[in-house]
Amino acid sequence: MKKQSLIILASVFGLFLLNSNAIAGYLDTGWKNITQFDGYIGGSSNPTYNEWWNTEQEDQEVEPGAVPGQQWDLEGFFLSDGTGEEETNQLALVGGFDFAEGETWVESGDIFIDTDLGTDYYDYVLDLNFQTSGSYTYTVYQNDGSMAFNLTHGGPSGATQGQPWTVQSAGTATIVQGYDNLAFNYLSGMTDDGIGGGLTGGSHNGVVVDVSFLGSGTNFTLSNAIECGNEFTSGSGSTAAVPEPATIFLLGSGLLGLFGYRKKFRKSKS
Repeated sequence: MKKQSLIILASVFGLFLLNSNAIAGYLDTGWKNITQFDGYIGGSSNPTYNEWWNTEQEDQEVEPGAVPGQQWDLEGFFLSDGTGEEETNQLALVGGFDFAEGETWVESGDIFIDTDLGTDYYDYVLDLNFQTSGSYTYTVYQNDGSMAFNLTHGGPSGATQGQPWTVQSAGTATIVQGYDNLAFNYLSGMTDDGIGGGLTGGSHNGVVVDVSFLGSGTNFTLSNAIECGNEFTSGSGSTAAVPEPATIFLLGSGLLGLFGYRKKFRKSKS
């Protein structure tokens, strides 16, 4: 009877877990919002664009002078920690903006990453390719300062205007090994519940790429803009730290020691 009760209890617990996973949004488990507040506050004093809803994401917010509406909205960056379905160091760029198709004459831009604030250029650029419908790829360049970029031509002067938007020329920059024309996951038309992460607006799109090339425990800042400059989002985060071999060796030695002690204790007890 006791065994049967345990089986029933385990089944109920399993169904609970399955149900929990079923209702969880894509960004609800294993993802951290690393979006930076851009300083633009909406409201009655600035009726031309939407409210800033909180300081963790750019949900439902567009720059001054932009046409309000989610079709222009870049909602922010999320970084995975490996505790969810995605592996660690996956980066998600999410927005109501349609990255693949763009909006009328406005197209989406590349992802720019800075790991050394002492230089005057982005250290890495993720060149996103949406040219082939349904088969999207990206190439990661390690910038040596020679790369040239197309710049945004609209948006607030001194802020989002004149920001790097897409790669114009790679110059003598090198391609990171293993990151040449690498396929990425594209999320399209996801609902609020489907995308999770506390995002609202009804429809969300996302670009999911791997940033493991940055190495273990690397601090970085990043940005993305749409062509006209009326939407720009940035973030800051750190890649997961990988335990050093010495640490792993010490941990393994400790476990072996405990195992040996336990075995010796059991033999002496018998």
